[in-house]
Amino acid sequence: MPGLLVVQQREYRKHQIELIDRSKAGCAVVVYPPPSMGEAWEVPREGAAVTLAEQLNHAKARIDAVMGPRPPQRLQHPTRRRR
Repeated sequence: MPGLLVVQQREYRKHQIELIDRSKAGCAVVVYPPPSMGEAWEVPREGAAVTLAEQLNHAKARIDAVMGPRPPQRLQHPTRRRR
């Protein structure tokens, strides 16, 4: 029986993140930046105990470092009702 392969794609700050889970064979996270920001890259595995969630968080941290701080979120004011 062939191994199970699960691929999920997400968007984070204009980057496409591909999560690849090969079950017992391991996992990988590949980041595809916008065309103007360079080539795709894979999150390096730091030891055998690295989980997919840890790799995803590492990818997001690297993206945040490149993109700079996020703009502050706007507070949404409740709309006033006119009578």
